[in-house]
Amino acid sequence: QAAELTGVFVWKFGVTLSFNNQPLTITVESNAEFRTQGRTEIYNQEVIVAFGARMLSLVGRNVVNVAVADKTVALTFDEGSMLTLRPDATGYESYIVNLPDGSVFVG
Repeated sequence: QAAELTGVFVWKFGVTLSFNNQPLTITVESNAEFRTQGRTEIYNQEVIVAFGARMLSLVGRNVVNVAVADKTVALTFDEGSMLTLRPDATGYESYIVNLPDGSVFVG
């Protein structure tokens, strides 16, 4: 089943993405890389609110692929853009994935 981006919640230090109006969320606090139409945008902690604004344009879009490798998560959306989340080199959490079954994945 495709995961539709149904919500974007933005606050000063992060952005939470919700899918299918279910308890599946990804909270991003830093190190978000957004690729679209051949351009790559990097969002660190200082500009995370701008990342939230960027993600609003994808509300209603479906995630067609999820790749996880070595704590890096890459989501590909149906219109071709890709969101990549990487752990922060400082050891702080960059992102948190909360799965519907209650499990949590931190990077």
